[in-house]
Amino acid sequence: MNDNILLVDDDAQAIQVMARLLAKTGQLRFATSGHDAIRLALETVPDLVLLDADMPGMSGYQVFEAMKALPALQDVPVIFVSSHSEAAFEVSAFDMGAVDFIAKPVNPALVQARVRTQLRIKRMADELRRTANTDGLTGIANRRQADDSLGREWLRARRSGHALAALMIDLDHFQMYNDRYGHSAGDACLRKVAQTLVGACLRPGDLVARWGGEEFVLLMPETPRRGAEQVAHRILGAIESLAIAHEVSPIASHVTVSVGVGCYDSQSACWTAGSPDSRFVDFRPPTRAIDLIRAAEKALGVAKGAGRAQARLLDVADADTAQAAHDIMLPQLDVRSVERI
Repeated sequence: MNDNILLVDDDAQAIQVMARLLAKTGQLRFATSGHDAIRLALETVPDLVLLDADMPGMSGYQVFEAMKALPALQDVPVIFVSSHSEAAFEVSAFDMGAVDFIAKPVNPALVQARVRTQLRIKRMADELRRTANTDGLTGIANRRQADDSLGREWLRARRSGHALAALMIDLDHFQMYNDRYGHSAGDACLRKVAQTLVGACLRPGDLVARWGGEEFVLLMPETPRRGAEQVAHRILGAIESLAIAHEVSPIASHVTVSVGVGCYDSQSACWTAGSPDSRFVDFRPPTRAIDLIRAAEKALGVAKGAGRAQARLLDVADADTAQAAHDIMLPQLDVRSVERI
């Protein structure tokens, strides 16, 4: 009963008929116009839409096209329902991308069977997507999902003028840990660290992903550098509080991490204030999503070079010019400190 089905028809009686047929199939919601259908679908993304093709005003075909133009609704399966039983209408629906077509007057058994089939296919597709985007060891997002999210959030930040921060987190001397305690213990350590990083996120839009090996990335939309610094501070303390023994570490007797922070906000030299067509006064090439990650990676390198178990921050505009930062002599810092470079 967890499946969410949206019934869209301008005929209230037709909706009542379908509701009776599908009452035990899932959670039902109803819309009698195309605009209401899109609004309800965006409020809670449905698992399946049964869409009347012949509505006045905004037709079902127009509703379908509008839904497929919205990223949040692109993967929602749609079954067209129409009083037109001609083959041309059915072919047109399939050509548009509908998953099925039901002719009115509806056959109750046929409607129930086709809806159950499409819901089963949707659950299988969701599981495949989840598996494709999940790290098998830690259960958090994998690099593929992180790359996809980074691209979307970067475009949104550039368009809307919102800040975006990326943290690269690396376990210090993790190879030594594996050599000393074994790979099973290493895997358990990675899982604990991953869940601790998830717990350090305070916003639903934040994403923690395993970047590779013992390295993680944290993407934080609408987070300026000050907020990113605070999160880096919290992560350093949270990992230290785990008190996972690491007897052979040259830094501490427990597991520690180093953190690199890349930031894009109103203090950035390349800040566009919501105008994607802006050009920079110093005529440098426009920054890209990958530059935010490069800034975080370079900042992480500086944190490691400064003694590890600490964090450094680098602006996205300086991703290309920060190579020399590895050679800057920085003072030893407390494990919870954050320094800008």
